[in-house]
Amino acid sequence: MTTGNRIVAAAFGGALCLATGSALSAADASVTMKPLMAASFDAGSKHVVSYFASGENGCRLTMMVIDSALDEQATPETQATRLVFTVADGKAAHFDSAVGTSLRFSCASGAESMRVDKIDRVAAHPAAE
Repeated sequence: MTTGNRIVAAAFGGALCLATGSALSAADASVTMKPLMAASFDAGSKHVVSYFASGENGCRLTMMVIDSALDEQATPETQATRLVFTVADGKAAHFDSAVGTSLRFSCASGAESMRVDKIDRVAAHPAAE
């Protein structure tokens, strides 16, 4: 295993071990995360593991995104991507997959919790008149 793969595996594993975890399945519509609580989501062909920390300006969200179906040997096309950004109190950020599934991360007032909603986006054709 290369050093890069070890770093990705450590980051991915670290997020899974932060605290009691939660998973959002197809049957679930939402989950509420507490600070440093890892949560796991399927979003189309991607798998997302995330956690957040409370900050002065809102929820500092960290997401690791990886392809859902991985071979035993990771390649540059299947390695995890780490995203870190702040969602302001009372605001939301969206993670959209290419196949119509979105995750909405909403930061509660005071950054005490973060609600994650799974949304299936469906394209609509305007009605013909």
